[in-house]
Amino acid sequence: MESALAFASVQDTVAIKPLGYLLNDPNAQVRKAAAYALGQMYDEQAIQPIYEALQVEDSVAVRKELIEALGKVITMPKIQMLQETRIDTDKEKEGLAWGLYRSGVRNVHDGINLDISLALLDQNNTYETRLGAAHFFSRSPNLALAGREDVIIRSAATDPSPNVRMAATLALRKAVTPNALSAIINTISKDGDYRVRVSAIRTLGNFQYDEVKETLAMMLNDENVNVAIAAAQLMANKQVVEKNLAEEISNWRVKALLVGGMAKTDKFSFIQSEYTEAANPYYQAALLRAIGGVLQAKDFVVDQIFRDSNKVVTTAGTEALITIRRSEDFPDTQKQEFAELFRRIITQGDIAQVALISGLYLDPQLDFRSAYSDYSFLNETKAKLSLPKDNEGLQVLNNVLAFFEGKEELPKTENEYNHPIDWEKVKTVAKGQKVRVKTSKGEFTLRMLIERAPGSALNFIELAKAGYFNGKNFHRIVPNFVIQGGCNRGDGYGGEDYSIRSEFANVRYEEGSVGMASAGKDTEGTQWFVTHSPTPHLDGRYTIFAQVEQGMDVVHNMEVGDVIEEVVFL
Repeated sequence: MESALAFASVQDTVAIKPLGYLLNDPNAQVRKAAAYALGQMYDEQAIQPIYEALQVEDSVAVRKELIEALGKVITMPKIQMLQETRIDTDKEKEGLAWGLYRSGVRNVHDGINLDISLALLDQNNTYETRLGAAHFFSRSPNLALAGREDVIIRSAATDPSPNVRMAATLALRKAVTPNALSAIINTISKDGDYRVRVSAIRTLGNFQYDEVKETLAMMLNDENVNVAIAAAQLMANKQVVEKNLAEEISNWRVKALLVGGMAKTDKFSFIQSEYTEAANPYYQAALLRAIGGVLQAKDFVVDQIFRDSNKVVTTAGTEALITIRRSEDFPDTQKQEFAELFRRIITQGDIAQVALISGLYLDPQLDFRSAYSDYSFLNETKAKLSLPKDNEGLQVLNNVLAFFEGKEELPKTENEYNHPIDWEKVKTVAKGQKVRVKTSKGEFTLRMLIERAPGSALNFIELAKAGYFNGKNFHRIVPNFVIQGGCNRGDGYGGEDYSIRSEFANVRYEEGSVGMASAGKDTEGTQWFVTHSPTPHLDGRYTIFAQVEQGMDVVHNMEVGDVIEEVVFL
């Protein structure tokens, strides 16, 4: 069983055939593990062994796993294999709901999938079934729900689980109808769970702004700051914010987002005055991002990049400069000056700046290849980076070098894995070991999943014992998604000179799941996150190594810049 689960993390398609043999093992737990691992291959070669196993399998638990696994690998020409699977029990129905979701997010679906999933939303079905169906509608691309939205509206308004309501609410962005709009606005005003209100606000982005602007303005003063942030983000995206509206807001994140949506003529002077008075580097960084696209702000932004030593600020300044360069009205007369400026910045060898500017260089529309007669500076920059610490920057920089050299195929940068699991130390960690994370907002308690992700759990424990997390910020907060910390730079690009293996156990991301941040498979290190709600698109792709047991109210109230004061063992 453990060998089969290991292949779920390795994800080597060579294992498909032997895993298929394990589907005939006399032990149901082994068959279940093999089914999960086959799904994790995300390869159509696994379709036949999974389908054949379904014809003879009699264990409900294994059948549930097989059906979901089939959804991960099924293709459009064979979609009926999933649709016509025999379903006799609630557990199998749950497997079908999640199988349809797994195929749907890969854009493998048709009208039959849609009709089946509508039936699965019925409240007589189990929570797991309804949740899978709701996420099918919210996350599957290219669904046309107009005219079929009544069932989803009912689910968004009346399902007893906020997790189902928020997913169903998000799905309504694919049904831009008067009935859907009325239901969404009603949800915003009445639902007591802030996460559902955040989902509703994001859904409004697909409607005409004039129809939703009053609702958004009202939500800027919501009692939950995450709701206000979601509203401000949508208004900023529409670029319709009046200056006086931003001036009236006290929360710095909300204010910075609103500034980003102000007219170019207003925002530069406003940001200059706010920036000089701000003591919070995260607010300064947010203001710099907000100024992106304003060409006249170039000198101001460059001054912050080269004057400030705080990586949070310099990274945001680089992002702002890139946004200015990408502006549709960027003048040809400035192109060479900006090319030299980006050369100057990237040669500093800062991982964040290397990754960001390399991404800019890869845009063929901007034609940076012709801006440089000599690009040996890229090799000089590369020499300043090392694996595995700078993997994120090296991946994209190697792509730039290949692109500038005219190579048709971009290289694959292999990460240098250098941190094997110390099994003797793993044995010293008690099953269910708990730790308390003390923060500037309060405390929350984690239960370590040492048996599910031994390498990742031990890595966190060792870092915590060394005091590594003490004093570090939660640098990334996405409302109704995650809080993230553990970065030694504070901007999300930090880590140490090692990486650990990904460990994709058969565990779902639920509210309070604790996962490892990564820049690709086997690149995990020091950064970790906690989810606000179920996030099934992370399942089997990001390691889960702990679960919040107490203090989710603290997690939900965390804001960017809040500090991890200490991690203690219980």
